Amino acid sequence: MQFLLDSMQSPVNNFLGIFLYLTLLIVLTIVVVTLLLFLIPNKLTTRIKNAIIGGITFLAVVIWFYVVILSRFR
Repeated sequence: MQFLLDSMQSPVNNFLGIFLYLTLLIVLTIVVVTLLLFLIPNKLTTRIKNAIIGGITFLAVVIWFYVVILSRFR
């Protein structure tokens, strides 16, 4: 457990910290968007809802990649 906590202290210095933060970002994005689509009344099909969730999650991962990973090499 201490190893995980140490890797979370400086996530950009090791791959485990980067992976843990990326996993946390993906899970939180999916949960928030799913709750928003569930709570807001709409007549969207399940296929469209899944496409919206996937698109927003992909966009969040791309933005995270540019902010966290590519800013390290500048």
